[in-house]
Amino acid sequence: MTLMQDNLHEVLYFAYGSNLSTEQMRQRCPYSTPVGLAYLEGWKWIINARGYANIVQLPLDDEDETDKGKGKAVEDDDEEHGVYGLLYLLPPQDEERLDEFEGVPWAYQKFQVNVKWAHSKDSDETLRALVYVDGQRVEEDVPRDEYVGRMERAIEDAVDNWGLDEDWADTVMRRFWTEEE
Repeated sequence: MTLMQDNLHEVLYFAYGSNLSTEQMRQRCPYSTPVGLAYLEGWKWIINARGYANIVQLPLDDEDETDKGKGKAVEDDDEEHGVYGLLYLLPPQDEERLDEFEGVPWAYQKFQVNVKWAHSKDSDETLRALVYVDGQRVEEDVPRDEYVGRMERAIEDAVDNWGLDEDWADTVMRRFWTEEE
């Protein structure tokens, strides 16, 4: 499936934080279209020092001399070595608006990454997607109070409407604002 051929001016955008909420994205980027859940391998989801979601690229494991070979991305399980996000088709005017919301270039920088459809990760098909990453604040921290509510709405939307695994959200995302029992 090649989404980009319909409108060469639109880009695929990989949302992994509060923009998982299609309602929030409708308010921010009214011409964007959600298209499905995707998976970004080799990255970790965190809350950073600003109190917002960020993703951090995991280092290659150069010391691994096992069957996996040298220079492979560290692999254990999906919970810690990949990020789920919602893909949106984003027209140029919405990309400009999103840049403002995301604080480009001070808070986040724009990158292109390869993602796969979440429910066909074993497929070789990759899609090129825009992602916003804070390369300066890459240590784990606590979320802002207002952000927790937005993230809860985003998770609920992604679980109910796009097939995000709630156990993954609990383990990877909610651990930043819920206490273990």
